[in-house]
Amino acid sequence: MKDLLKLIAALLVLTLVLAACGGAADEPADEPAVEEAADEEMEEEMEEEAADEEMEEEAADEEMEEEAADEEMEEEAMDEVITIEFWHAMGGELGETVDELAGRFNASRDDIQVNVTFQGTYDDTYNALLASFDTGTTPNITQNFDLATQTMFDTGRLVAAHTFDGFDADIFVPAVRDYYSDENGMVGMAFNSSTPIVYYNADMFDELGIDPPALDWTFSDFTALCDELQGAGVDFCVTFGQVGWYFEQITANSGGLYFNNDNGRTARATEAVFNQGEAVNVFTFLSGLLADGYAPNLGSTWTDTDAAFQAGQAAMIFDSTSGALSMQEGSDFVVSTTYIPHSDSSDRNGVVIGGAALWLMDSGDDAANAAAWEVMKFMAEPDQQVTWHSQTGYFPVRTDLDDNADLLTFWGENPNFRTAIDQLASTNTTMADGSPNYAVLGGKAGPFPAIRQFIVDAYSRVLDDGMSPQEALDEAAEKATQELTDYNAFFGD
Repeated sequence: MKDLLKLIAALLVLTLVLAACGGAADEPADEPAVEEAADEEMEEEMEEEAADEEMEEEAADEEMEEEAADEEMEEEAMDEVITIEFWHAMGGELGETVDELAGRFNASRDDIQVNVTFQGTYDDTYNALLASFDTGTTPNITQNFDLATQTMFDTGRLVAAHTFDGFDADIFVPAVRDYYSDENGMVGMAFNSSTPIVYYNADMFDELGIDPPALDWTFSDFTALCDELQGAGVDFCVTFGQVGWYFEQITANSGGLYFNNDNGRTARATEAVFNQGEAVNVFTFLSGLLADGYAPNLGSTWTDTDAAFQAGQAAMIFDSTSGALSMQEGSDFVVSTTYIPHSDSSDRNGVVIGGAALWLMDSGDDAANAAAWEVMKFMAEPDQQVTWHSQTGYFPVRTDLDDNADLLTFWGENPNFRTAIDQLASTNTTMADGSPNYAVLGGKAGPFPAIRQFIVDAYSRVLDDGMSPQEALDEAAEKATQELTDYNAFFGD
């Protein structure tokens, strides 16, 4: 029995030992599971962090790409700005006004910028353009004077104004529009337009008790006034430069023609006819003023005649409307104005447009041509024309500015600026029967700049060499006709 109890006790102890050992062996079995869960959680966190970093890197890359794209677009935009070269012949204060208008355009546009360059006189600018055809430096826009119109047509390098969509030539003063037109419409864009007028010393007339000149007056009226003025002690009745322009203009005002074929308007001019009809009366009148002592013989000058008038040596002067501002500001007396005279055998016919136009030279690049047209349109807009007129004396080329409030105020304070406008407005470009008034449309001929010089020489032939006005004009006309022959042989159709 005792042995049995000992055996049971031993078995119980063994069971307890085994149970204890079994419990200790099961406990570590949970540790790898916990560690594995922790590892997985860490891996997930690392993956999330890596994903976040990748997203941040991608976002940074996208931002950099966007910034680079923006910079590229800005550079491309800068590259797309079209620069227009614009040559002009306006010096001094006139040139400053051109610069002002160009600056105004540049401030209004980001896609087009205009660069203006002063080339010198009209002749200088004209010759520079011709030379540019060989050097490849032709500007997009050039300002060229009235006498160069036929040559500009003959270059074959123009983009005509009438070819642009939306262009309305009817906004321009008829005389201006028609002068720069061919059979298809307006070619050059009118810009600075002028005519000659008579300025006179209003204070001198008042002090002498002499009535000022009328708007419509003849050569006889003119010389009678001269006799009255010089009889009252005035040194000279009038002063003017011996340039071709006054002869051309007073011939037109008297109804005379300069060239055959209706002043070169219905076909190319082939003969000079300014040695016939009214033109002879005009040259006899002008050369007579000099020969008879009514005007000082100062040669083919503009500045010396202005000085003589402003010094009070002459009571009147023939000059351009473009000098209205300087004439007023440079004189110590009140300056008034009237129209130029006409021959005794004619009615007042009107004047030919002077000054210059803007011409669009074909660059071969449609975008550049379109940009140049934007510049030209801008220069003819009302605001620019008001500025141009009031700061220079060149008159507005538009018909829709007569009621402009700023100009009405300006004209009220400066009536001399209005004289030229009224003189031109009363010029009929058509006759009573509806046919063109070719005299006031002006002569059109390729070598006109050279032909004008022959008239300058004709004054000298009368005053210095004793020729009669008819003989001097005959000689000049012969030379002019030869110039036409040579020019037409080269450019003729």
